[in-house]
Amino acid sequence: MQSLLLYDTRDNSIAYCQTKGYGSCPFPAHKDILRSARIPENEKDYYGSIKIVERMITPEAKKQLRIIENEAIKKPKVEISANKQEVVLSNNPEFTVTVNIYDTINNDNFSSVDMLINDVSFSINITDNSGDKVIELSETDTYTIACDDDRFVSQPVEVVAVG
Repeated sequence: MQSLLLYDTRDNSIAYCQTKGYGSCPFPAHKDILRSARIPENEKDYYGSIKIVERMITPEAKKQLRIIENEAIKKPKVEISANKQEVVLSNNPEFTVTVNIYDTINNDNFSSVDMLINDVSFSINITDNSGDKVIELSETDTYTIACDDDRFVSQPVEVVAVG
């Protein structure tokens, strides 16, 4: 075991993750990680801890893991694709963004995924772990399309709009 993960049992949110020290250092205890995470005394009963194999610090754990039934598992992956890498505005300013969700578990039932195109939010409806949306561009630019949903791990894609 390489890290100890601290989570809030009320909403299963990850609060803190501490790696085991090198050499003969003992593994951090639950009470020690509560202190490191600065959890107030009156809140400590609401926190659980899980040992995980990966060496992770808190930001990595929050980005990559979720807590399901007192177990740390990897978040589902959203794969983003666009049917065009370059959009010619004078010809057809539309393109389609498609998302596919992988690495789900039986209890997962996603109805939508929150997305961003540059700084503009939009949502894609999901059916059977897949969905798409037609986007119309009006300005010449490079557009970054990204998942803006903490439930998932993803990599953004870029679309270039030219005159």
